[in-house]
Parts: sequence; C-alpha cells; structure tokens
Amino acid sequence: MYSPFRRVTLSLALVVFTMGGSAASAETERRANHVIVIGVDGLSPDGVKSAKTPNLHDMMKKGSWSLNARGVLPTTSSANWASILTGAGPEQHGVTSNDWRVSEFNIPTSVIGSGGFYPSIFQVIADQRPDWKTGSIYHWSGFANLYDRQFVDHDVHGETEEETAKLAADYIRAEKPAFLFVHLDNVDHVGHADGHGTPQYYAAVAQADKMIGRIRQATVDAGIADETVILVTSDHGGVGKGHGGETLAELEIPWIAYGKGVNPGARLDLPINTFDTTATVAWLLGVDIPYAWLGRPVRSVMKGEPAPAQAYRISSFYAAPAIDPVGKGNAPSGGLFIDRPARMSIRNPNSAGEVRYTLDGSAPTAASALYAGPVEITRSTIVRATLFVEGQAVSAPSTGYFRILDLAGGKDRGVDYHVYLLPEGTVRLPDFTALEAVASGQFYELSIDGLPLSRDSNVAVVFEGFIHIAQAGTHNFSLASDDGSKLYIDGKAVVDNDGDHGVITASGSVDLQPGKHAIRVEYFNGGGGAWLGAYLEGPGISRQFIDPNLLTRR
Repeated sequence: MYSPFRRVTLSLALVVFTMGGSAASAETERRANHVIVIGVDGLSPDGVKSAKTPNLHDMMKKGSWSLNARGVLPTTSSANWASILTGAGPEQHGVTSNDWRVSEFNIPTSVIGSGGFYPSIFQVIADQRPDWKTGSIYHWSGFANLYDRQFVDHDVHGETEEETAKLAADYIRAEKPAFLFVHLDNVDHVGHADGHGTPQYYAAVAQADKMIGRIRQATVDAGIADETVILVTSDHGGVGKGHGGETLAELEIPWIAYGKGVNPGARLDLPINTFDTTATVAWLLGVDIPYAWLGRPVRSVMKGEPAPAQAYRISSFYAAPAIDPVGKGNAPSGGLFIDRPARMSIRNPNSAGEVRYTLDGSAPTAASALYAGPVEITRSTIVRATLFVEGQAVSAPSTGYFRILDLAGGKDRGVDYHVYLLPEGTVRLPDFTALEAVASGQFYELSIDGLPLSRDSNVAVVFEGFIHIAQAGTHNFSLASDDGSKLYIDGKAVVDNDGDHGVITASGSVDLQPGKHAIRVEYFNGGGGAWLGAYLEGPGISRQFIDPNLLTRR
C-alpha cells in the first residue's frame, strides 16, 4: 500500500483542480460503482465455445461479448497482461517477455509512471480517486511484476486457482472495492502441459468457469451486483502446447462484459484490442483516461450508447472456411500425400454465405471458383478459400498446402535427419559437432510434422540433403518454428530463426543457379509448444511449403 500522506496530497490536488476547473464531462460520468476484471490466462475463444462454461455463456446471454478480440504481439503472458493493465502496447510500456522486470528492459517506457512502470489502471485510479478501494488478486506470481504495487490497497497472491477465487470472493464481500483485478492461471498451465484443445484443457476451462461463477456470486452476496460490471478476458490463446507466436489461434481472445447497464445478448461486431479493456474500466468508473493510453472504451457495451460508425467489418465476425484435411496444431491444412492424389474439401462454419477458392495461391475474388464439392488434387498445390456474402469477401482467407510426392525418383527422395538430446534449459541451437545423434533416418519434408522424436522437450533435429532448383534467380527461404531454427544453402546461413520463442517466421534470400544445392536445417525445442515448417518462394514458385519433389538425399 502507499502512504496515507500521499492520499491526502492527492486529495488536496483534486480539490484544487475541481475548484479551478469545469464541471465533470460526460466522459467522466460514473457508469458503474464497481468494476471487476477477471483475466483467465491462456483462455482461447475455442475454450469458451467447446468447454462446459455455463457461467460464461450466461454472462454472454445477459451481456455484451466478442470471441474475436485480439491481444498484442508477442503473444506472451507478461506483454499482454501489461497491455491490459496499462492501456497500451509493448512498444509503449516496454514489456516484451516474461523475463521483463522494472529494472531490466530492452526499451524504456514511453512515458514515466511511478517507480519506472508505465502508468497502470491502479495508479490512474489512485491519482484521481485516492479514497477508492482497489485490489489485485492473482494466481500467477509474475503478474505482480507488471505494475507498481504501492497503488493497490489489497495485493495478494493465491497459491492455487481455487484459493485465488476464494480470496477474491472474500475481498468483494468484505470491502466492496471500486476496482478489482483477478488473475486465474490454471488454464494456461494445463495448455502447456497437455495442449490446447485437449480434454484436459477443456476441463481446466470448465474449472475456471466455476471460479468465475463464485466471484460473480460474491457481488450478489455483497449487495453490489446491481452496481457492478464484470469484464472477463484473457491474455492469449495457444496452439498445441505453446504460445508466443504469430497465429490467430494465439492472438484472439474472448472479451465479455456483464452487469449493470450492459446491453444483453449483444455480439460486438467491432475490433477490440486487449488494451481497450483498461480504457473501458476507466470510462465505466468515470476516471479520466490518460493521453498516454492508446486504448479506447468499448462504449457500445452499455445500454443507450450508440454503436460506432464502421466502414469495415471485422475479419473474424464470420468464421473462415475450413479446408480439409485440417492441420493439427501448427501444421497448416492440406498435408503430404505420397504416391497418391489428395481429396480436398471445404466447410463453411457459418449459416450464411458461399465459399470461393483458388488453386494457384492467389486471393479468392467474387469471380473465383464457387465451392460445390470435393476436389481431387494431383500435384503440389496452394489452396485459398474465402467466405463471400452478397458478393463481398467477409472472412479472413484460409490456406491449405497440399504436397503430392511422386516416389518415381527412387529411394533417394527426401532428406536425412538426425535427432539429438539437449540439456534442460536450452534456449539456443547447440554446437552439433559436439553432440552424438541418438536417432537417424529418412524423412520426406523439412518439418517435424510426423517426425519420430526421442522426446518432446530439450531435443534437436538436423535435416540434410539437396534441393533442386529449376530457374536461376533470387530464392526466398522461410522457417516457421517453435523454438529456434536455422537454414543453410551450400553451407551459407540463409535463415536465422534461433532462440527460445513461440512460432515465429524468419526469412532470408539467396541467388541460385539451376541445379542441385546442399540444404541443411537445424531445429531445437526447449519445451512447451513445438513446430518447424520450411517455405520457399522464387522464380515461378509462389510462397509455399518446400515441395518435397525438390528434395533428395544425394
């Protein structure tokens, strides 16, 4: 807690400001006496839809919501929770990883708050309303590293998710705070341990839903339910056992507003970013929003507030078409088909619209082929599909990479691979000359999709072989990986995507003449999620998974 002397000083400053200033504007009108933000770490929109979440669905039915809100990049916990707390992105508040500490950073905050922190919602409330009670109750201890705790009256760490929810409910009943932030962490923990979209993950989401119900009930017990708005959101989703990458599954988050004066059953058809949460909290409480904050209040959650004029529909309002076979985890739709054609089909998850698609990698238009049934694919092909309503594209495009491998070239098709075990805590690619392979074999792609690894974590793979180039010119290679990877052509490093991170993509270019060129890809996974995919773009080649027909072992 901060000192009573500071509270008195702030109160006097506010009195002087009020005496010398104008009456409160509509912007500082108090729309709720109490606001509670419940942040569920790692909760994806899929988790809300697929798990047993009666409390969340009841809050959506009686409130306003979006399952297409977005976090910030990188999709790490600290970067996103800091954005929720400070109303700005990492480029402003400086928190770019879970290793961030107030005294250790890559970039300083763009404005100076207290103690070296970016000004959080807690500081803003304390500066303007020092007599209000505020609380922060969190399951993940790292949450406390992201704000100056002197501005919080009740700052408590719960050892378990259930204890955290109980601490929050008890605090609501006892103190009836003006603002409370509750952080629940178990969903993210299970996502890392068992994977997003698994039965264990959905069970963890269902458990978090129960905790949210207990916190909501506490407002009833305290007699403040009719004066309270509850916002439920998350920091990121996930793919497989990881997050931190640049996929929509990691970036999109649920955003639910429930309570006093909230529009019932309203799906929000507007872009919402995670840092809009904090601005909405301030707006609901009648607190002036600092100019340093980039977030804007989501005003249309409240009854009587007009919807903003929008010239453009959000890309996720309609679900993108699903190209089958659907990839698992980070693997894209499509897949590798050896000595046989592929049967491609497209599903429209929406109740409206029609799907149009292309087979040449171009973006579908209203003139593209209308999907009417399964399509046989006999050669490596990039499929793109988009939903159209009344002749207009209304969804994000979907992409499928179909690789049809002809084994007529003989036993030398593919590349050689070698698997290595690494010490725990590895965060960069090792010196492979000092290691001995524990497994070796032949594989048809530069990917870990289907590759037999000795274990899931602290493991590395080296692929070696040759790539056959048909036309002279500049060739752009890309590696999408979680964790680090590097690509070499003729012994020269072309792509460097090393380090401990979620799925991100790095690229590099090299001028090549027609013929055979040595190719080597190094990859490691320290823990959590895992993925590797190699792409090529060049003369006559649209950006795509490296065609396995171009690879040979000799």
